Amino acid sequence: MTQVECQARQDAVWVETQWTERGALGGSTARAAKGCIRYFPSANARGAETAVIFMHGDVLSGSISHAREAYVKSSSRSIQLARAERSAKEIGLPVIRIGRPGTYGSTGASHLRERRMPVEAYLMNAAVDAIKAKYGYQRIQLTGLSGGGGLVGALLTMGRTDIDCAVVGSGAVSIKTRARLLDSKEAQRGQDQTGQPLSAVYDPIDHIAGVRPDGQRRVFVLGDPLDTAVAFESQREFQQKLVSTGTPATLLTALAVDLKHHELASEAMRVAAWCKSGTPDTQIQAWLAEGKKK
Repeated sequence: MTQVECQARQDAVWVETQWTERGALGGSTARAAKGCIRYFPSANARGAETAVIFMHGDVLSGSISHAREAYVKSSSRSIQLARAERSAKEIGLPVIRIGRPGTYGSTGASHLRERRMPVEAYLMNAAVDAIKAKYGYQRIQLTGLSGGGGLVGALLTMGRTDIDCAVVGSGAVSIKTRARLLDSKEAQRGQDQTGQPLSAVYDPIDHIAGVRPDGQRRVFVLGDPLDTAVAFESQREFQQKLVSTGTPATLLTALAVDLKHHELASEAMRVAAWCKSGTPDTQIQAWLAEGKKK
């Protein structure tokens, strides 16, 4: 998609980004990417002071045929907008859902092959900048589920100082530890589930030195200890490393009702809303434990 075509689309931003990747032997390579990133705002996002920006989990992963069927059912703009609207009403804050590169009309990378790679993280970071500027937000609330939770961690490590509340929901924030614990055939070969080398992914835990101090920010790592998709141990490892390197972060637990104990998207958005309202960490954990909805 060209920049002109992107700008003609409703609820889309054109982004261009550059970064440097360090090689295994110590050298560095300049990289660049561009694309059209689609987003889906609740009706009250325009003119608001802030919004909860949500990044979804992996789609088209696992059983490809089953995933494609589920993806088709949820991929229309109307369904994504309805989800944003429903979430906004549930939490009392505007919500903007972003389509990760290669999904829901977003371009710039392949979701099947390049999710968790640097190109995805840098495109999403640029997209958040562009959406923030378009809506006039000074500060945001950033949440995500699973791979999207991993992107919350990644964007934190890119030095953002405009986040009031960052909530990693069931997040892939320590990717190599997750792979080791899954002990899949790909992991045994040193590969991510995408087939990419684990050494090449953007693993947030390896970039924690990039997190910049921000006295207004609160960080939460939310998971279900029984999660079989992204091990809770890997999420706790990320939270502990944040704390040990000087970034306050709170580990939260909740009960996910799906078979994998993984689906905590709604809980992550509620945590962001409670955080924004100034609710203490201990009260947030208590409300999660009792299943509080608002």
